[in-house]
Amino acid sequence: MNTPPLPSLLAPAFPAPARSFWRRAALTSLTLALAAAPLAQAQTMVDTLQTINISNTLDQQNVSSGQAALDRARALQTQLTQPAAQAAPTSAAPGAANPVPTAPAATPLTDAQSAKLKTAKTLLSQSKWSEARAIYEELIAENYQQPEPHFGLALSLFSLGDLTGARFELNQFVALAPNSFEGPYNLGIIASRNQEYDEALKQFTAAAALSAQATPAARRQVLEALAGEQNRRQDYAGLSSTLSAALAIDPNDVNLQYRLGQAVALSANGAGALPLLYAALQNDATRPGAALLIADIYAKQQLPDRAVRELDNAAGQFMSGTDRARLLVRKAQLLEGQKLLKPAVQAAQEAVKSDSRSVSAYAALGGLLASSGDLGGSADAWKKAVQLDPKNASVLLNLAAVQLALGQNPEARHNAAVTLTMTPSDDNAALARAAFVQGVAAYRLKDYAAAAKALDLSAAKQASAETSLWLGLSRYALKDYPAAITALTNSVQLGSTLTARLNLGAALLAAGRFAEAEPTLRSVVVEDPKNAAAWYQLGLSRKAQGKDAEARTSFATAVKLGYAPANAELK
Repeated sequence: MNTPPLPSLLAPAFPAPARSFWRRAALTSLTLALAAAPLAQAQTMVDTLQTINISNTLDQQNVSSGQAALDRARALQTQLTQPAAQAAPTSAAPGAANPVPTAPAATPLTDAQSAKLKTAKTLLSQSKWSEARAIYEELIAENYQQPEPHFGLALSLFSLGDLTGARFELNQFVALAPNSFEGPYNLGIIASRNQEYDEALKQFTAAAALSAQATPAARRQVLEALAGEQNRRQDYAGLSSTLSAALAIDPNDVNLQYRLGQAVALSANGAGALPLLYAALQNDATRPGAALLIADIYAKQQLPDRAVRELDNAAGQFMSGTDRARLLVRKAQLLEGQKLLKPAVQAAQEAVKSDSRSVSAYAALGGLLASSGDLGGSADAWKKAVQLDPKNASVLLNLAAVQLALGQNPEARHNAAVTLTMTPSDDNAALARAAFVQGVAAYRLKDYAAAAKALDLSAAKQASAETSLWLGLSRYALKDYPAAITALTNSVQLGSTLTARLNLGAALLAAGRFAEAEPTLRSVVVEDPKNAAAWYQLGLSRKAQGKDAEARTSFATAVKLGYAPANAELK
């Protein structure tokens, strides 16, 4: 699922105030338009910015009680800056608990303060952050308990890059307007910006709970922010609940239906997702993704034929070549899973025809042709994929592996080496595979030292019986018999094959460890009585130990099986 972009900041919208202080709030547009700011540091609480335009703040009633308001604000400010435990003692009776200071009631803005607020909003809309900040700070000093100046100051500070200051002012705003969703919403945006994702989730959750009475557009925006954090942590059950609430606001939003279907499917409720996804099939924009999810749901229910039919139905409808190719690639994968290679190859070929620029289509075709034994066709498909995406390490490595299978050792060695430079250092599986291809190609080119070095790297990244076998062969070719024995022993332990045991026996013979070689080689001939080379080597091990009669029997068996070098041992 695509994480939705971080939503824009909302301006405050308060519930209707008491008549004795405020007229009815004039809420004309509950959005804050944000776009590119002239300076990188002059940003609001989103990554993509616009000039701020606030037109929904409160239309305060003019009340000319300025001195009283100032006195109350100063008293509140003093209480906020002093711990309760340090407050002056009251005249209460001895032993009585100290009373908790009570904040004074909200004081309306004076005419002069209302004019200042209007000026500050204008400056904010003109991106004059510093000038707006100065006026908002004056208003807070004069009338601390009014929430709106705190919010405006938070906007100004954020735009100036002062996230700490913006967070502080938003917390004051929340304290003064606890029922307003805009406070926790914007605290969530700051937390997201700071990559404090747990805090962002907490704040967006609180904002969503407070947004029930908000306008539909505002509530949808809050829910989208919450959905983004739930998607980030892959909380698909929570995401399903949030998107369901959003869909209740916009029931005809097909894209939202599709996103909800994705979330429900990812929460392990495939059957519950189907109605939403079938609805999304009716829309051109969401049809390909919906069809893919529907197919995956049926495949997980062990209904691959139904899954393929759904893909065919969707692919048969009018859509772009790119979308059609995506569906056909998935069809090819499902058919391959059923071991139906021929129709799978045909589906991949159709995908390539539908979108000749699709790397995934060529990759699917390359893999399927290799599985079908058409290595030449596979190499051609992988080459095309490399041309389309030359920096894709996985694609290049697959080409190198097919080239190795074709005996194109110089090309395979080169491409594997390039892959190693492109692969992340923590991708041990890919590094091991690339080094293996490079090492085997070098061995075939008789560059045994380079082969041993590459295969050592491969074994260190991801041990395997095959890697240890080729490493043992390389060390044997370098006449480093102790290292060859170690590698071949590892190969036998990781996956006891006849080839590994036969070569281990040869290495033990070369190192003069005849008594150890004998049981190893005897196990080979017991399992494969027609292995002439094993009988011959077994004869050598027995001869070296003075077991002449047994040695002659072994040599005679080797000759009978057509191994000519054994004739010399019978003379």
